[in-house]
Amino acid sequence: MALTLTDLSRDPWLLPEVDALIGANMPAFMSWESPGNWRWHGMYDRYAEHQLCLVDGAGRLVAAANGLPVHWDGTTSSLPSGSDEVLVRGVDRPPPDRPDAVCMLSVSVDPVHRAAGHAERLLTEVRRRAARHAPRGVIIPVRPTRKPLYPLIPIDEYAAWRRPDGRCFDPWLRTHLELGARQLGIARASLVIRQPVARWAEFLGHPLPGPGEHLLPGALVPLRVTADDHGTYTEPNVWVHHPAGPAAP
Repeated sequence: MALTLTDLSRDPWLLPEVDALIGANMPAFMSWESPGNWRWHGMYDRYAEHQLCLVDGAGRLVAAANGLPVHWDGTTSSLPSGSDEVLVRGVDRPPPDRPDAVCMLSVSVDPVHRAAGHAERLLTEVRRRAARHAPRGVIIPVRPTRKPLYPLIPIDEYAAWRRPDGRCFDPWLRTHLELGARQLGIARASLVIRQPVARWAEFLGHPLPGPGEHLLPGALVPLRVTADDHGTYTEPNVWVHHPAGPAAP
């Protein structure tokens, strides 16, 4: 099936489909209020050309990659705390005249079209474009796709797991590493969602009668409930860096 690559600057009518696709790939609470989520559409408005879309012959969205240009000096110590901080900086401050890198925050593929290489195609295109205007390449706070099955394992340990053949255990992190990315470190508070306990209880379908750590479907780590009747989900991600230019063969 032939697919066409476009972006929201050329086809803004795709915006609702991009939102729907991201939502279909994430647990519902991931779209709740956070410093970054409040600014997500501001990223669309300001950096529409960085919101890449793959559409089929009927104009249906098959995959999307969302990001924005950033300043980054190339050191691990200068990485943002995660996706929240990237969006706050990118939307609240003037756009960088000469960005050092592109930060990709989401790559989503329609479930019907997974394992067809669409995510790899989008990552390759982002790297190719970065070679023209972002010499330090692409940085990504990766959300490991299999981590929700192991919410009690520290993210550092999980990211170091390997299969018997020596390849990375997590499929999405493995994709990045095998395209030539290197792991930079952990974004320990990449996304922070704090909501009243009542809202979390409604989402879970059962009460949360006391403080402590509670398992949350689709979450990478447990939800922490405190005595002030609020629950905070603090998601860790894994920072990876793709050099600018074509992906590794």
